[in-house]
Amino acid sequence: MCFSVQADLVAGAALVPVGVLSLREVKRLDELPFAALPLLFALHQLVEAVVWAGIDGDVGAGWAHAAALVYLGYALVVLPTLVPLSLLLLEPRRGRLRISPFVLLGLVVSVALLLGLLAQPVGVAPHPHAVEYQTGVTHGLWWAVLYVVAVIGPALLSGYRSIVVFGVLNLVGLVGAAVLYQSVFASLWCVYAALVSVLVLVHMIRRRRLRDPERLGETAWPAARA
Repeated sequence: MCFSVQADLVAGAALVPVGVLSLREVKRLDELPFAALPLLFALHQLVEAVVWAGIDGDVGAGWAHAAALVYLGYALVVLPTLVPLSLLLLEPRRGRLRISPFVLLGLVVSVALLLGLLAQPVGVAPHPHAVEYQTGVTHGLWWAVLYVVAVIGPALLSGYRSIVVFGVLNLVGLVGAAVLYQSVFASLWCVYAALVSVLVLVHMIRRRRLRDPERLGETAWPAARA
C-alpha cells in the first residue's frame, strides 16, 4: 500500500517497465488508451510520492499541493471516463453498445467530481499507511458507488476473460477500500489498481500471441484477440 514516499517510489518505478512493455504491444490506435494504463498508474504513484514528501517536509508546500491536485485530477476526473472509454475501444463493434452507457456515466462522474475539486481548496492529511485527500465533493458515498459502476462495470461485461479478471480484482480493491478505509479511499485504491494494472500487459500480450482464446460466448471478430 501507500505506506510512505519510498513505497510509492518503488511501486511507480516497478510499473514503468510494465507500462513501456504494454505500449510496445500496441498495433492499433484504439488499443492505446487501455495499454497506457500501467504507465499512467506508474506516474500517478510517483506523483503521490511528492505528496508524501511534502507531508514529510522534504519538498515545498507549493510542489506538494500541485502534486495533490494532479493526483486527484487523475484519480477522480480522468479515470472514471478513461477506463470505460479504453475498454469500449477494445471491444468489437457489436460489443461496444453494452459498454457505451458506462462511458456516459463516467463522464457524469468526472464532471461532478471535478466540480467538487474546484469547490474548495484541496487538503491533505496523513494517516497510518495512507493519505487522506480533503475535497469539496458532497454526497461522497453516492458518487463512490457511481464511480465503481463506471470503472468496473465495463470490465465485468467485457468479451475478454483477461479483462473480466482485471475488473473482478479491481472490484475487490474498490469495495475493500471504500468499506474499510473510506477516508483514504483514493490513496489506497489507486495503488491497488496500479499493481493490478499488470494484467493490462497480460491482456496485450495475449491479444498478440493467441488466436482469440477467450471470447465469452460470441463469435470472434477478426480484430478481437485475447
